[in-house]
Amino acid sequence: MIRNLLRVFVLTLMAKEKSKTTHAMDELQASVRPLLKELGFRGRARAFNRTTSDGITQVIEFQLGRFDPPGTQYVGFRQNLYGKFTVNVGVYVPEMHKYTYPGGGELPFVHEYDCWIRARLGTVGPEHHDIWWDLESVHEQAAKVFHRIERDALPFLARFETRDAILQQWKQENSDVSKFDRSRQQTACAIIMAIRGRRDEARSILSAALRQLADHPSAQMVRGLFEKLGLGEPES
Repeated sequence: MIRNLLRVFVLTLMAKEKSKTTHAMDELQASVRPLLKELGFRGRARAFNRTTSDGITQVIEFQLGRFDPPGTQYVGFRQNLYGKFTVNVGVYVPEMHKYTYPGGGELPFVHEYDCWIRARLGTVGPEHHDIWWDLESVHEQAAKVFHRIERDALPFLARFETRDAILQQWKQENSDVSKFDRSRQQTACAIIMAIRGRRDEARSILSAALRQLADHPSAQMVRGLFEKLGLGEPES
């Protein structure tokens, strides 16, 4: 009996705390929404979309820190992110989704997790690492976040505004990315090229990505692209 009452009490407190942070996040977004609308973004839930002249969707999405139950122990690098938020940015190219996600097809609205090109606001800023901000002084914080979106997120998104820009960005080897990330970049470029009729280049790039992935689980997806894109067999 006492245990059940205690459980109900804890769950009630948790619900109140969640409601408090959700309300603060809603307030922050309400302050930022008109400014993003002026830039051409339309919003839904925590995400905002803007479509470029090349049919590419740019995404800015707010994310609340998870709420862990009282007494949660944090081990290693994991931290308590309750009462904090971050901002995710992404670039969605329809054909990448069509050929790599189950069911394919274009999305009427895009979330950051639907994108192949993804980053956090902190990582594209001068700090170059993930940052979570406190949900305090909401309206003042909103002004600071929007400043960072203008200064850091928009230039990042502009680098991938067209398919040509994406191909150019990923044309050169980049020692700062992992083999897995490099293979994703190669795969994205190959899909764009194949759709444009550059089949030989696409086959060569996908073959290189397949060699880099080796036994990685994503290798199966890359192999499937040869058939989906009509590219024949991988190069040996």
